[in-house]
Amino acid sequence: MTRHIHIVKVHHLTLSFPTRKNPNPKPVLDDVDFGIRDGEILGLIGNSGCGKTMTSLAIAGLLPENAEITSGSIKFAGKDLLAMSPKERRSMLGKDIGMIFQEPSTALDPLMVIGKQLEEVLTAHKENLQSKEERRKAIIDMLKLVGFPNAEEIMTRYPHQLSGGQRQRVLIAGAALLKPRLLICDEPTSSLDTVTTISILELLKELCHKLHITILFISHDLSVVRGFCDRVMVMRDGKIVDRDTASEILTNPRNAFTAELLTNARLDTRILGLEPVKVDYEKEPVLTAKDITAGYGRTLFEGIKNKKAKDSGTNMVLKGVSLDVYPNEILGLIGGSGSGKTTLIRSLLGLLPHSGTVSIRSDRIGVIFQDPVSCLNPAHTIKWHMLEALNASSRAKEIKGSGTWQERKAGVLKRIIEVLDICGLEEKHLMRHPNELSGGQRQRVAIAMCLIQDPSLIIADEPFSSLDASSSAELLKLVTDINREQHTAFLLITHNIHIVRQIAPRVIVMSDGVICEEGITSDVLNDPKSEAASALLAAERQIHGSFS
Repeated sequence: MTRHIHIVKVHHLTLSFPTRKNPNPKPVLDDVDFGIRDGEILGLIGNSGCGKTMTSLAIAGLLPENAEITSGSIKFAGKDLLAMSPKERRSMLGKDIGMIFQEPSTALDPLMVIGKQLEEVLTAHKENLQSKEERRKAIIDMLKLVGFPNAEEIMTRYPHQLSGGQRQRVLIAGAALLKPRLLICDEPTSSLDTVTTISILELLKELCHKLHITILFISHDLSVVRGFCDRVMVMRDGKIVDRDTASEILTNPRNAFTAELLTNARLDTRILGLEPVKVDYEKEPVLTAKDITAGYGRTLFEGIKNKKAKDSGTNMVLKGVSLDVYPNEILGLIGGSGSGKTTLIRSLLGLLPHSGTVSIRSDRIGVIFQDPVSCLNPAHTIKWHMLEALNASSRAKEIKGSGTWQERKAGVLKRIIEVLDICGLEEKHLMRHPNELSGGQRQRVAIAMCLIQDPSLIIADEPFSSLDASSSAELLKLVTDINREQHTAFLLITHNIHIVRQIAPRVIVMSDGVICEEGITSDVLNDPKSEAASALLAAERQIHGSFS
């Protein structure tokens, strides 16, 4: 395969978002200059907000309307993309340049079956004059290629009926259907477990060789990049500050910022100053769940009410799950994609019909969701979000007090600022909107919305998966500080086994809707007894190797 010809050449690209109040803002991309060689896998890494996604959107022609390219050029196979009309750029998207977005749950239409969504990829390009049967065959063949032996059944399912790994495979299938020359992958493995991540990376590499596709791979997981990419570029504040082969740049970094990223990626407890809390397992649990059985019927909300499904067990996701969370404990919950972790959370929170019992010692439970973007209202400020969280809690009257309106208002604002300070945010963030914050800051807001309620338990669903190494390290320290200083228990659902090893004294491993192993974290992770735990650990060693 020829690798010396540049299929993409970005030349001195500068991009900004001017406004009426600030017509000359600081550039989001500042003199970015690089090339992507034909047939290679090029990695692009850096902290949240450094310009990685904007670089990919500029190449794909998907920049927001208020974005302005002030200088530079982008050439694809010798053609100047910036000189093309919007119609010409649109015709290239999918056919010449494919894109896999970070979050498959937001990239797929929840009201349309998978087969119909993939068919739209083919029908969107009028030059693709295939019959309905030919399109169906092409979709089935591609679904089988990306790892679906039951391709025809997958075509009839809705996105919510698939696991995270399966949805990601569907996105890859859609992007590869038209066999584009360039495939842009924006954080395609960030929300996946280690076993699924390995399979997705192997799939992408296979597509690269079989279909002769060039890949631009954007990621904050440095260890994934190290084993997958041919070359790597490091971005910081809109500039490329380092570039080299993957093995060289991530083992012998020449740039100080690259070295800092590698240090943060290790999440070393000694460097971060994490202090584990001793847990008294003789105390009464803050949460007890017994024999939780739940699933999905023909519709999302039908669940266990479908007696036929309950009897046959064909649609049941959870099968008799029981667990306890103790005061001051951080309980780790790990498992492969589709093992039932998210369904368990929905059941514990009363968001999904289930059988079994859930006993909670306190009426105040906080929840941190995986994607802070989707749980924050883009139309409102951070202050509004904090007030909403406070008013929804049982502590609202207590915090507001019984003084005058001005006194109650001042008391509420004081409490909000105190909580923001605990979470590493400042008063100046109150009047900002979610889109004006980084990914790490949005996740801190989500935690602050929990803390304002003074919860005895916080259920955190993959709080680190969408964050870069530096933000993950900061958030990890914040979680342990809250656990130690606020005496708050955590049920931590994560794909990052290294994080569980560092801060969780106990761990539960789930597989196929049941708990297959649980116990002291060091015992379970050093000497796993179940196939599921062994597979997760083997995949972790394969991916993270020297970073563990």
